[in-house]
Amino acid sequence: MPAGNEELKAMQTAYEALEPLDPEQRGRAMQWLRAALDVTDLGGDAAPGAPAANGTQGPGEGGPPSSPPSPRAFIAQKKPKSAAERIACLAYYLTHYRGTPTFNTRALTDLNTDAAAPRFANPSRDVDNADRSSGFLVTAGERTKQLTVRGEALVVALPDREAVKQALEEHPHKRRRASGAAKKAAAES
Repeated sequence: MPAGNEELKAMQTAYEALEPLDPEQRGRAMQWLRAALDVTDLGGDAAPGAPAANGTQGPGEGGPPSSPPSPRAFIAQKKPKSAAERIACLAYYLTHYRGTPTFNTRALTDLNTDAAAPRFANPSRDVDNADRSSGFLVTAGERTKQLTVRGEALVVALPDREAVKQALEEHPHKRRRASGAAKKAAAES
């Protein structure tokens, strides 16, 4: 198994184990892990644009290691190739850098504007495609979405296309069918 796959699986396992904990519990768990694994410096080891394992943010735009990158720098570093990938990156940014694990389409389009990225042709459709077709988002409640493990793995792997391919293979997605109204419209065309 390639080293990248093992690393992604370790990150996913750690994330799934730590995510339900409150920040103080996460800090204690991370401190114990650093000591047990003899990890002393996480500043340069964190994936660019990802939170460092110690709970602080990864390197930003020339600022101290604890400052998050700007939305523009994050999108530029990740280099998403599709609207669904860009939405996953924006969702990751909201989740990890803005403390907003659930969000609506408006929050994504506002952040897209902050990132100085191209406008979405149809934001509602593009967010729905990132959910139903790509599996990067999932419904979190009425009119809100959240990033999936598949979406998280995609963003962590970007911009390395080989790592993206592996991440998506490890986190398969079964496309959901379109709603009844969408099926009817498709049948009529």
